[in-house]
Amino acid sequence: MHQYNCIFGMTRIPRPECDELHQTALSVNSHTVIVVVDDQIYSVDVYDSEGRRKHDGDLEAELGAVVADVTYRRIYGDLDPAVTVLTAGHRDCWSDAYAILEQDSENSATLSAIQNSLFAVSLDTTYSSPAESINAQQLNVKCHGTRPGHNRWYDKCASYVFDRNGAAGYLGEHSPCDALIPAIMLEEVAKNVAKQSIVQGVPSKSTPGYTPQVQRLRFANVDPKVVALIEQAEAEVAQTARNSVSCQIRFEGYGSSWIKRVAKISPDAFVQMALQLTYYRIHGELAPVYETASTRQFLHGRTETVRSLTSEAADFVEVMESGASSAADKYDALVKAAAKHQTLLREASAGEGVDRHILGLRMAYRRLEPLPGESPMTDGEKHAIEEFFNDAVLAKSTTFQLSTSGLFPAYYLMHTGFGCVVPERAYGINYIIEAGRIKFGVEGKTKTFGKGTDVQLFEVTLCKALSELKLLCGESN
Repeated sequence: MHQYNCIFGMTRIPRPECDELHQTALSVNSHTVIVVVDDQIYSVDVYDSEGRRKHDGDLEAELGAVVADVTYRRIYGDLDPAVTVLTAGHRDCWSDAYAILEQDSENSATLSAIQNSLFAVSLDTTYSSPAESINAQQLNVKCHGTRPGHNRWYDKCASYVFDRNGAAGYLGEHSPCDALIPAIMLEEVAKNVAKQSIVQGVPSKSTPGYTPQVQRLRFANVDPKVVALIEQAEAEVAQTARNSVSCQIRFEGYGSSWIKRVAKISPDAFVQMALQLTYYRIHGELAPVYETASTRQFLHGRTETVRSLTSEAADFVEVMESGASSAADKYDALVKAAAKHQTLLREASAGEGVDRHILGLRMAYRRLEPLPGESPMTDGEKHAIEEFFNDAVLAKSTTFQLSTSGLFPAYYLMHTGFGCVVPERAYGINYIIEAGRIKFGVEGKTKTFGKGTDVQLFEVTLCKALSELKLLCGESN
């Protein structure tokens, strides 16, 4: 439950070498949110003077007043520089700009107001086109499709994004908490809270005579060095967006119900094997695979790595690609690979994985000084440690060309996703296994930048592999 405390009032602050996470009693109990329109930032009170949440109609009036104020200032050329873009760019550049902004009292007050707000709301002047396209909607949500990196404050842990069509999205700053936590919250809101609060054609409840109080947060007198860093960030983020390709896949052939009933295999393990088979068929080789295992059973637990590429998984792919293998051979290999995967998942969730342990050793080696009375490491000891961390097999096995993570059966989440962790022939894949379908969010790079990455081919190949596995399991059971 600890991570639920990390959603609201949490902000990432850029610092040299290592960022900070800012959350205080003031920010957690804040009565304000920040609203971003056309890169202009406003503070909106969401509670009244007696500590009660404002009526929905009053909040709508506040948002309308913000939009009207930005429209007016746009007409008369009174917009502040797009400091927001810096939150999307290189952290060191943002750190340099932040240090300059802090020196000005008004800019520093704006930064503090942002950090002490509950969350961010981005109201986009653009909209997803075509309106019903989930791929277009995702592109708009994650980076403001027409102007990448604009109109977001990526450093807030929770950011809600709304386009002009009313499509809603959520961006999460991953440092304080894992994606599962806000996903559970958003599913609950969409499933229950929204249905109770929103009635089509019925005006929202409001306070008679309510008058919005527009509170603009200024970035005024911005140093030319900061303006130059904004322009640098704009170019960087635009190039990052051009190099990225993403898609949403909705496989409607079956879901967890069929996998459990007919295939008689863990749905998660089943999908993991399908992903590895897909990758092999595209690239002709197996890929190191990361899958998220939750360690939330421990206080402050986050994740551990499930190394899904096992000897059993490799055998499964080999048998599937062998023309001499029978259906029984293929199904048997699938069952064995899935069983091994489930064992690794249980072990990782119980804290018995290896990757977080290796990370701890690496951090201890780099940052910890010898204890009192303890002799410093000898050159030979340092060499042995460096040799271990620089081992070619360790480096290869942690170059996760398939970075994957599954969520619970979230019916109301239209699309999800995250980026690949390495650029070459790599994919970042989030998936949701519902009872009757499977949803995938896939991100990779362009064929040129990704040196062979092909997101469109991945979609086609994955759907074909899933259909083939259905025939295989049906024939074998």
